[in-house]
Amino acid sequence: MNIRSPVQGSAPIAPAARNTSPLFPFRRTSHAETEPQRGSPAMKVAVVLNQSAGTLLGLPLDEAVRTIESAFRQTGAEVEVHSARAEGCADAIRNAASSDAGTVVVGGGDGTILSAVNAVMPTGKTLGVLPLGTMNLLARDLGTPLELEAAVHAVAQGSVRPMDVAEVNGEVFLNASILGFYPRVVQEREEQRRRHGLRKWPAMALALVKAVHDFPLLDVHLDFGEGPRRVRTPVLAVSNNPYDEGWGPVVRRATLDSGTLGIYVARHRSKWGLVRLLAGMALGTWHQDEELETLQATTLTVYSRRRRLRVANDGEVRRLTPPLVYRIRPKALNVLYPRTPES
Repeated sequence: MNIRSPVQGSAPIAPAARNTSPLFPFRRTSHAETEPQRGSPAMKVAVVLNQSAGTLLGLPLDEAVRTIESAFRQTGAEVEVHSARAEGCADAIRNAASSDAGTVVVGGGDGTILSAVNAVMPTGKTLGVLPLGTMNLLARDLGTPLELEAAVHAVAQGSVRPMDVAEVNGEVFLNASILGFYPRVVQEREEQRRRHGLRKWPAMALALVKAVHDFPLLDVHLDFGEGPRRVRTPVLAVSNNPYDEGWGPVVRRATLDSGTLGIYVARHRSKWGLVRLLAGMALGTWHQDEELETLQATTLTVYSRRRRLRVANDGEVRRLTPPLVYRIRPKALNVLYPRTPES
Protein backbone atom coordinates (compact mmCIF):
# COMPACT_ATOMS: atom_id res chain seq x y z
CA MET A 1 0.00 0.00 0.00
CA ASN A 2 1.42 3.36 -1.02
CA ILE A 3 1.05 6.27 1.38
CA ARG A 4 1.50 9.88 0.35
CA SER A 5 0.39 13.24 1.70
CA PRO A 6 -0.06 15.93 -0.98
CA VAL A 7 0.94 19.42 0.08
CA GLN A 8 -2.06 21.71 0.37
CA GLY A 9 -2.16 25.46 0.00
CA SER A 10 -5.83 26.13 0.63
CA ALA A 11 -6.95 28.48 3.36
CA PRO A 12 -8.24 26.82 6.54
CA ILE A 13 -11.99 26.70 7.11
CA ALA A 14 -13.20 28.29 10.30
CA PRO A 15 -14.89 25.80 12.64
CA ALA A 16 -18.43 26.30 13.87
CA ALA A 17 -18.99 28.11 17.13
CA ARG A 18 -18.69 25.95 20.24
CA ASN A 19 -21.91 24.84 21.89
CA THR A 20 -22.85 26.95 24.89
CA SER A 21 -25.69 24.81 26.26
CA PRO A 22 -24.87 21.12 26.48
CA LEU A 23 -26.13 18.83 29.25
CA PHE A 24 -24.61 21.00 31.96
CA PRO A 25 -22.52 24.19 32.05
CA PHE A 26 -19.11 22.70 31.31
CA ARG A 27 -15.61 23.49 32.43
CA ARG A 28 -12.66 23.10 30.09
CA THR A 29 -10.23 20.29 30.82
CA SER A 30 -6.62 19.78 29.77
CA HIS A 31 -7.71 17.30 27.08
CA ALA A 32 -9.92 19.70 25.14
CA GLU A 33 -12.95 17.95 26.63
CA THR A 34 -15.76 19.24 28.80
CA GLU A 35 -17.24 17.54 31.82
CA PRO A 36 -20.42 18.30 33.76
CA GLN A 37 -20.31 20.25 36.99
CA ARG A 38 -22.75 18.72 39.44
CA GLY A 39 -25.23 21.03 41.10
CA SER A 40 -25.57 23.28 38.03
CA PRO A 41 -29.04 24.04 36.60
CA ALA A 42 -30.41 21.18 34.53
CA MET A 43 -30.13 21.49 30.78
CA LYS A 44 -32.48 20.06 28.19
CA VAL A 45 -31.90 17.07 25.96
CA ALA A 46 -34.06 16.06 22.99
CA VAL A 47 -33.80 12.41 21.92
CA VAL A 48 -35.12 11.17 18.56
CA LEU A 49 -35.35 7.44 17.83
CA ASN A 50 -35.72 5.99 14.35
CA GLN A 51 -38.28 3.23 14.91
CA SER A 52 -37.26 1.61 11.61
CA ALA A 53 -33.60 1.25 12.64
CA GLY A 54 -32.38 -2.34 12.57
CA THR A 55 -31.36 -2.62 16.23
CA LEU A 56 -34.61 -1.16 17.54
CA LEU A 57 -36.84 -3.47 15.50
CA GLY A 58 -38.23 -6.19 17.75
CA LEU A 59 -37.41 -4.32 20.98
CA PRO A 60 -40.21 -2.90 23.15
CA LEU A 61 -40.22 0.81 22.35
CA ASP A 62 -41.63 1.79 25.75
CA GLU A 63 -38.79 -0.05 27.47
CA ALA A 64 -36.18 1.73 25.34
CA VAL A 65 -37.77 5.11 26.11
CA ARG A 66 -37.80 4.41 29.87
CA THR A 67 -34.13 3.39 29.76
CA ILE A 68 -33.16 6.58 27.94
CA GLU A 69 -35.18 8.85 30.21
CA SER A 70 -33.76 7.23 33.34
CA ALA A 71 -30.14 7.46 32.15
CA PHE A 72 -30.29 11.16 31.29
CA ARG A 73 -32.30 12.14 34.37
CA GLN A 74 -29.65 10.50 36.53
CA THR A 75 -27.24 13.13 35.21
CA GLY A 76 -29.66 15.90 36.19
CA ALA A 77 -30.80 16.68 32.67
CA GLU A 78 -34.35 17.32 31.48
CA VAL A 79 -35.05 14.92 28.64
CA GLU A 80 -37.80 14.43 26.07
CA VAL A 81 -37.82 11.32 23.90
CA HIS A 82 -39.52 11.26 20.51
CA SER A 83 -39.79 8.35 18.07
CA ALA A 84 -40.68 8.25 14.40
CA ARG A 85 -40.64 5.82 11.52
CA ALA A 86 -38.08 6.31 8.78
CA GLU A 87 -40.28 8.55 6.64
CA GLY A 88 -40.94 10.96 9.52
CA CYS A 89 -37.56 10.83 11.22
CA ALA A 90 -36.05 13.82 9.39
CA ASP A 91 -38.93 16.07 10.46
CA ALA A 92 -38.63 14.88 14.06
CA ILE A 93 -34.91 15.64 14.06
CA ARG A 94 -35.46 19.12 12.64
CA ASN A 95 -38.06 19.82 15.31
CA ALA A 96 -35.64 18.69 18.01
CA ALA A 97 -32.86 20.86 16.57
CA SER A 98 -35.12 23.93 16.58
CA SER A 99 -36.33 23.31 20.14
CA ASP A 100 -34.84 24.82 23.30
CA ALA A 101 -32.79 21.67 23.94
CA GLY A 102 -29.05 22.27 24.00
CA THR A 103 -28.26 18.67 23.03
CA VAL A 104 -29.93 16.51 20.38
CA VAL A 105 -29.37 12.77 20.70
CA VAL A 106 -30.32 10.63 17.71
CA GLY A 107 -30.79 6.87 17.68
CA GLY A 108 -30.46 5.23 14.28
CA GLY A 109 -28.01 4.13 11.62
CA ASP A 110 -25.35 6.21 9.90
CA GLY A 111 -27.86 7.56 7.37
CA THR A 112 -30.09 8.83 10.19
CA ILE A 113 -27.09 10.38 11.93
CA LEU A 114 -26.14 12.16 8.71
CA SER A 115 -29.63 13.70 8.53
CA ALA A 116 -29.18 14.86 12.11
CA VAL A 117 -25.87 16.57 11.32
CA ASN A 118 -27.51 18.71 8.64
CA ALA A 119 -30.13 19.84 11.15
CA VAL A 120 -27.98 20.21 14.28
CA MET A 121 -24.66 21.61 13.03
CA PRO A 122 -26.01 24.99 11.84
CA THR A 123 -27.45 25.59 15.32
CA GLY A 124 -24.15 25.05 17.14
CA LYS A 125 -25.83 22.53 19.42
CA THR A 126 -24.33 19.24 20.56
CA LEU A 127 -25.11 15.96 18.78
CA GLY A 128 -25.28 12.63 20.60
CA VAL A 129 -25.40 9.24 18.87
CA LEU A 130 -27.14 6.02 19.92
CA PRO A 131 -26.12 3.01 17.77
CA LEU A 132 -29.39 1.56 16.45
CA GLY A 133 -28.30 0.85 12.86
CA THR A 134 -26.63 -2.06 11.10
CA MET A 135 -22.99 -0.96 10.97
CA ASN A 136 -22.96 2.03 13.37
CA LEU A 137 -19.60 3.19 12.01
CA LEU A 138 -19.54 6.59 13.72
CA ALA A 139 -20.73 5.15 17.03
CA ARG A 140 -17.91 2.60 16.92
CA ASP A 141 -15.32 5.30 16.26
CA LEU A 142 -16.69 7.35 19.16
CA GLY A 143 -16.23 4.33 21.42
CA THR A 144 -19.93 3.79 22.06
CA PRO A 145 -21.05 0.38 23.36
CA LEU A 146 -23.29 -1.33 20.82
CA GLU A 147 -25.74 -2.75 23.38
CA LEU A 148 -28.59 -0.26 23.85
CA GLU A 149 -28.68 0.08 27.64
CA ALA A 150 -24.89 0.38 27.94
CA ALA A 151 -24.82 2.88 25.08
CA VAL A 152 -27.51 5.04 26.65
CA HIS A 153 -25.69 5.30 29.98
CA ALA A 154 -22.32 5.92 28.31
CA VAL A 155 -23.72 8.74 26.15
CA ALA A 156 -25.72 10.30 29.00
CA GLN A 157 -22.55 10.50 31.09
CA GLY A 158 -20.39 11.64 28.19
CA SER A 159 -18.41 14.80 27.53
CA VAL A 160 -18.59 17.31 24.68
CA ARG A 161 -15.77 17.51 22.16
CA PRO A 162 -15.60 18.91 18.62
CA MET A 163 -15.02 16.62 15.66
CA ASP A 164 -14.26 17.26 12.00
CA VAL A 165 -16.88 17.18 9.28
CA ALA A 166 -16.09 16.47 5.63
CA GLU A 167 -18.08 17.70 2.65
CA VAL A 168 -18.38 17.19 -1.09
CA ASN A 169 -19.96 19.96 -3.17
CA GLY A 170 -21.39 21.36 0.06
CA GLU A 171 -22.98 18.06 1.20
CA VAL A 172 -21.56 16.89 4.52
CA PHE A 173 -20.57 13.38 5.57
CA LEU A 174 -19.12 12.01 8.79
CA ASN A 175 -17.68 8.66 7.70
CA ALA A 176 -16.84 8.28 4.01
CA SER A 177 -17.82 9.31 0.52
CA ILE A 178 -17.27 6.55 -2.05
CA LEU A 179 -17.37 6.53 -5.85
CA GLY A 180 -17.36 3.64 -8.31
CA PHE A 181 -18.02 0.10 -7.16
CA TYR A 182 -19.73 0.70 -3.81
CA PRO A 183 -22.55 3.09 -4.85
CA ARG A 184 -23.45 0.58 -7.55
CA VAL A 185 -23.60 -2.20 -4.93
CA VAL A 186 -25.88 -0.12 -2.70
CA GLN A 187 -28.28 0.64 -5.54
CA GLU A 188 -28.34 -2.99 -6.66
CA ARG A 189 -28.95 -4.10 -3.07
CA GLU A 190 -31.99 -1.86 -2.76
CA GLU A 191 -33.25 -3.08 -6.14
CA GLN A 192 -32.97 -6.68 -4.98
CA ARG A 193 -34.83 -5.86 -1.78
CA ARG A 194 -37.60 -4.07 -3.68
CA ARG A 195 -37.95 -6.69 -6.40
CA HIS A 196 -37.61 -9.88 -4.35
CA GLY A 197 -38.38 -8.77 -0.79
CA LEU A 198 -34.95 -9.87 0.45
CA ARG A 199 -33.45 -8.86 3.77
CA LYS A 200 -30.49 -6.49 3.76
CA TRP A 201 -27.56 -8.93 3.95
CA PRO A 202 -28.77 -11.50 1.39
CA ALA A 203 -29.55 -8.63 -0.97
CA MET A 204 -26.06 -7.22 -0.35
CA ALA A 205 -24.45 -10.57 -1.20
CA LEU A 206 -26.28 -10.75 -4.53
CA ALA A 207 -25.43 -7.13 -5.29
CA LEU A 208 -21.73 -7.77 -4.62
CA VAL A 209 -21.65 -10.73 -6.99
CA LYS A 210 -23.34 -8.75 -9.75
CA ALA A 211 -21.12 -5.69 -9.31
CA VAL A 212 -17.92 -7.77 -9.31
CA HIS A 213 -19.07 -9.53 -12.48
CA ASP A 214 -19.72 -6.20 -14.22
CA PHE A 215 -16.44 -4.72 -12.86
CA PRO A 216 -17.18 -1.02 -13.51
CA LEU A 217 -14.18 1.28 -13.86
CA LEU A 218 -14.26 4.97 -13.05
CA ASP A 219 -12.23 7.30 -15.29
CA VAL A 220 -11.52 10.55 -13.42
CA HIS A 221 -8.84 13.17 -12.81
CA LEU A 222 -7.75 13.93 -9.24
CA ASP A 223 -6.39 17.34 -8.23
CA PHE A 224 -4.88 17.97 -4.79
CA GLY A 225 -3.94 21.53 -5.70
CA GLU A 226 -0.90 20.63 -7.78
CA GLY A 227 -2.67 19.91 -11.06
CA PRO A 228 -4.93 17.03 -12.12
CA ARG A 229 -3.73 13.49 -12.78
CA ARG A 230 -5.74 10.77 -14.50
CA VAL A 231 -6.90 7.74 -12.55
CA ARG A 232 -8.85 4.67 -13.69
CA THR A 233 -10.20 2.88 -10.65
CA PRO A 234 -13.00 0.58 -9.54
CA VAL A 235 -13.19 2.35 -6.16
CA LEU A 236 -12.32 5.84 -4.95
CA ALA A 237 -13.03 6.54 -1.27
CA VAL A 238 -12.64 9.76 0.71
CA SER A 239 -12.93 9.49 4.49
CA ASN A 240 -13.47 12.09 7.17
CA ASN A 241 -10.09 11.55 8.87
CA PRO A 242 -7.88 8.64 7.78
CA TYR A 243 -8.62 5.04 8.74
CA ASP A 244 -6.31 3.14 11.04
CA GLU A 245 -4.52 -0.08 10.16
CA GLY A 246 -5.06 -3.39 11.87
CA TRP A 247 -8.53 -2.86 13.33
CA GLY A 248 -10.13 -5.99 11.87
CA PRO A 249 -13.08 -6.42 9.53
CA VAL A 250 -14.70 -3.05 10.33
CA VAL A 251 -12.49 -0.11 9.35
CA ARG A 252 -12.00 2.27 12.25
CA ARG A 253 -10.70 5.76 12.98
CA ALA A 254 -9.01 6.45 16.30
CA THR A 255 -8.90 10.20 15.57
CA LEU A 256 -11.81 12.33 14.39
CA ASP A 257 -10.20 15.77 14.67
CA SER A 258 -6.94 15.58 12.69
CA GLY A 259 -8.15 18.10 10.10
CA THR A 260 -7.32 15.80 7.16
CA LEU A 261 -9.14 13.64 4.64
CA GLY A 262 -8.16 10.04 4.02
CA ILE A 263 -8.11 9.22 0.28
CA TYR A 264 -8.05 5.66 -1.03
CA VAL A 265 -7.56 4.83 -4.71
CA ALA A 266 -7.89 1.20 -5.83
CA ARG A 267 -5.64 0.51 -8.81
CA HIS A 268 -6.90 -3.01 -9.45
CA ARG A 269 -7.28 -3.92 -13.11
CA SER A 270 -9.03 -7.27 -12.80
CA LYS A 271 -12.03 -8.80 -11.10
CA TRP A 272 -9.69 -11.05 -9.12
CA GLY A 273 -7.84 -8.01 -7.81
CA LEU A 274 -11.10 -6.45 -6.68
CA VAL A 275 -12.14 -9.69 -4.98
CA ARG A 276 -8.79 -9.75 -3.21
CA LEU A 277 -9.38 -6.20 -1.95
CA LEU A 278 -12.88 -7.12 -0.72
CA ALA A 279 -11.45 -10.17 1.05
CA GLY A 280 -8.85 -7.93 2.66
CA MET A 281 -11.63 -5.64 3.87
CA ALA A 282 -13.43 -8.60 5.44
CA LEU A 283 -10.25 -9.98 7.05
CA GLY A 284 -8.83 -6.64 8.17
CA THR A 285 -5.76 -6.96 5.92
CA TRP A 286 -6.79 -4.35 3.32
CA HIS A 287 -3.88 -2.08 4.23
CA GLN A 288 -1.46 -4.75 2.98
CA ASP A 289 -2.83 -4.54 -0.57
CA GLU A 290 -0.06 -3.13 -2.76
CA GLU A 291 -2.56 -1.96 -5.38
CA LEU A 292 -4.35 0.31 -2.91
CA GLU A 293 -2.96 3.86 -2.91
CA THR A 294 -3.50 5.83 0.30
CA LEU A 295 -3.14 9.59 0.60
CA GLN A 296 -4.00 12.39 3.00
CA ALA A 297 -5.05 15.93 2.11
CA THR A 298 -7.29 18.79 3.21
CA THR A 299 -8.90 19.27 -0.22
CA LEU A 300 -9.49 17.15 -3.31
CA THR A 301 -11.19 17.92 -6.62
CA VAL A 302 -12.46 15.07 -8.79
CA TYR A 303 -13.01 15.85 -12.50
CA SER A 304 -15.00 13.67 -14.88
CA ARG A 305 -16.48 13.86 -18.37
CA ARG A 306 -19.69 12.33 -17.06
CA ARG A 307 -22.58 14.67 -16.40
CA ARG A 308 -23.32 12.98 -13.07
CA LEU A 309 -21.36 10.74 -10.73
CA ARG A 310 -22.88 8.27 -8.28
CA VAL A 311 -21.55 8.97 -4.80
CA ALA A 312 -22.34 7.10 -1.57
CA ASN A 313 -22.10 9.53 1.35
CA ASP A 314 -22.28 7.53 4.59
CA GLY A 315 -24.15 4.84 2.66
CA GLU A 316 -26.67 7.21 1.07
CA VAL A 317 -26.35 7.23 -2.74
CA ARG A 318 -26.43 10.60 -4.45
CA ARG A 319 -25.89 11.74 -8.05
CA LEU A 320 -23.63 14.80 -8.04
CA THR A 321 -22.44 17.02 -10.86
CA PRO A 322 -18.65 17.09 -11.31
CA PRO A 323 -16.26 18.49 -10.51
CA LEU A 324 -16.59 17.06 -7.02
CA VAL A 325 -14.90 19.33 -4.50
CA TYR A 326 -13.99 17.62 -1.23
CA ARG A 327 -12.76 19.50 1.80
CA ILE A 328 -12.44 19.06 5.55
CA ARG A 329 -14.12 21.36 8.07
CA PRO A 330 -11.97 21.07 11.21
CA LYS A 331 -13.85 20.68 14.50
CA ALA A 332 -17.08 21.94 12.98
CA LEU A 333 -19.46 19.72 14.98
CA ASN A 334 -19.86 19.42 18.75
CA VAL A 335 -20.36 15.75 19.65
CA LEU A 336 -21.28 14.06 22.90
CA TYR A 337 -18.49 11.50 23.29
CA PRO A 338 -19.61 8.53 25.41
CA ARG A 339 -18.04 7.90 28.77
CA THR A 340 -15.69 4.92 28.64
CA PRO A 341 -14.15 2.87 31.48
CA GLU A 342 -10.81 4.50 30.68
CA SER A 343 -12.25 8.02 31.00
